[in-house]
Amino acid sequence: MDPHAAALVAALSAAPDSLALGRELERIRRLIADRAVSRADALETGQLASQLYDAFLVRAAELAREGSPKLPETAGPCCLAVLGSQGRREQFLATDQDNALILGDGVDEAALAAFAARLEHQLAEAGMPPCPKGIMAANSAWRRPLGDWFAAMDAAAARPDEEAVLFISLLADLRPVWGEASLAAALAERVRRRAMESSLLTRGLAREALRFGPPTLIFGHLPSGLFGLGHGSLDLKAAAVYPLVLGVKALALEAGIAAPDTLGRLAGLVAAGCMEPELAAALQDGLARVQSLRLAAQATAWSRGQTADNRLIPARLSAETLADLDAALRAAGRLSEILKHHFSLHCLT
Repeated sequence: MDPHAAALVAALSAAPDSLALGRELERIRRLIADRAVSRADALETGQLASQLYDAFLVRAAELAREGSPKLPETAGPCCLAVLGSQGRREQFLATDQDNALILGDGVDEAALAAFAARLEHQLAEAGMPPCPKGIMAANSAWRRPLGDWFAAMDAAAARPDEEAVLFISLLADLRPVWGEASLAAALAERVRRRAMESSLLTRGLAREALRFGPPTLIFGHLPSGLFGLGHGSLDLKAAAVYPLVLGVKALALEAGIAAPDTLGRLAGLVAAGCMEPELAAALQDGLARVQSLRLAAQATAWSRGQTADNRLIPARLSAETLADLDAALRAAGRLSEILKHHFSLHCLT
């Protein structure tokens, strides 16, 4: 970790309240934006940002615990885990609260419900908005005893409809940040085993990846200017990030690979002989290129006081940047074709 980031972690751990925590959050965002300006490696930036957001969440949890008098000093047998891009260590500036709470035996559930509500308030007061889909420990659906998580997981695997597939997909990215990590490890292992046992589940995840994807190429090239995209915007997350991330996740879960992050999943697929090194390298390169574009777009929006999102206007890109976008979309398209064949999803085209 570079010295600036290490200093940030130290400051986060000493923040006395949510307002101080909010000031440190702005420093985190500034560091991420500065790395975009200096064209630092986007995948490394995502990993670094996730470390800092982890430290931010840990301190928020400690402050929430201190304000919950019914909670024991040790916080009891529970684990706060992150999900989604934070769980995969692929986070930049467009952040909200994506977390879950896993409860162990003998915990006062009412006290932990109050703790989760305080945590949501602490994070929001510090500048981290609630998840618009309610994927937070403050929501009882994402705060359960371990046995209840197991039951929900088993039910989802038994009937893997779209809602169940999305539920499993989120849990597959789960990563512990505070509390009893063994609880998260037990849930992650249950996810891994159920995914290996249910071909319908991994097929459903692959089908979800195919719902997204790049625009149709014209004469083998990315459409730009007068050829399709014009002055409209392109959602980078939908066009390339989701197809790559979800596609790799589907293949990794089918193979029983436990890594919660895309790079770890690619490495695991190669090590298990389930993917050629050349393909894994091409997919990693495509992910790196699109993440670099996302990082730059979010940093530009943030510096202008706008909401950081995942959209850009291809017609305004330089030839070099457009080439990066083209390569990223081609990687996503290549993986989509592999998923169609591997999971027999040709009927979706």
